[in-house]
Amino acid sequence: MFNQALDSFGEITLNEVLAFLVPFLLAIWVDLRSHHSGKAITMGDAARWSVIWIICALIFGAFVWWERGPEAASLYVTGYVLEKALAVDNLFAFFLIFKSFGLILEQNQPLQHRILYWGILGAIVFRILFLGAGAFVVNLSPYILIIFALIVLWTVYKMWQSGEEDEEVDYTRHWSVNLVKKFARVNPSIESRRFFSNGVTPLFLCLVCIEVCDVVFAFDSMPVIVAVVRDPYLMITSSLWAAAGLRSLYFLLVAAQNKFWALEKSVMVLLVFVSGKLIGSAFGYHLPNPVSLGIVAAILATGIIWSLASPQPDEA
Repeated sequence: MFNQALDSFGEITLNEVLAFLVPFLLAIWVDLRSHHSGKAITMGDAARWSVIWIICALIFGAFVWWERGPEAASLYVTGYVLEKALAVDNLFAFFLIFKSFGLILEQNQPLQHRILYWGILGAIVFRILFLGAGAFVVNLSPYILIIFALIVLWTVYKMWQSGEEDEEVDYTRHWSVNLVKKFARVNPSIESRRFFSNGVTPLFLCLVCIEVCDVVFAFDSMPVIVAVVRDPYLMITSSLWAAAGLRSLYFLLVAAQNKFWALEKSVMVLLVFVSGKLIGSAFGYHLPNPVSLGIVAAILATGIIWSLASPQPDEA
């Protein structure tokens, strides 16, 4: 059983690793160089880079098709779409964190970009760790999928509860922020626009909060990707290509957060579907990959169309 879990990683070839790492690291470097000036991110720039990241992910998907066939390519695309969909709720949490720290003003928008990039680089590392562990553990016993299903349902419950609560969380009092304050001197000013200036600044405290949020999100999303994709190489590559474009997606979602009000509800329905798929897989029932991809796409499309066709209930 232990050897079977290791065999799932042993099937990954050196050529496949290089085919992912070289273009992925190059794309991140180009993105970083393109935004190193610290200027505000416009909607046009965010849209262009979102499209660029999607194109890069699709080109890699074409490589997966050529290297492993259409079945593997459909799994890769499914994992990518799932990761993007699940990121919606996490990116809105980022907005609330920035709001708590007073960083949503227009003049502070470049600071959001800097924090987001370090936060998303951290998210990439966390996804590698969690998805690698998930891919290993799930091959030890199929009944572990039932535990994953319960984690996914707990995530749905938390999303439902947060949607019912009207009061916003003050992230300046988050436990991670309070922990840093116990061990470090805090400079309350952000005038230096640095993470450290005569102690830690609110920018660093905000970054800590973002990273903790990333850890929780990576843990919550791991069972979802494992449920549908299962293959370690496809899981990690689809998740990382999706995560790398989250910074640009964040600025687009913040601008359109009231237009796609039903998207979060469709994500909750999607998670219920995934939990059912996990339980079914534990007992030997596997839904064909194209069918899973079609259901995922249909659920998300319903949320988008519903949002565009109907006004937000509060506004109505």
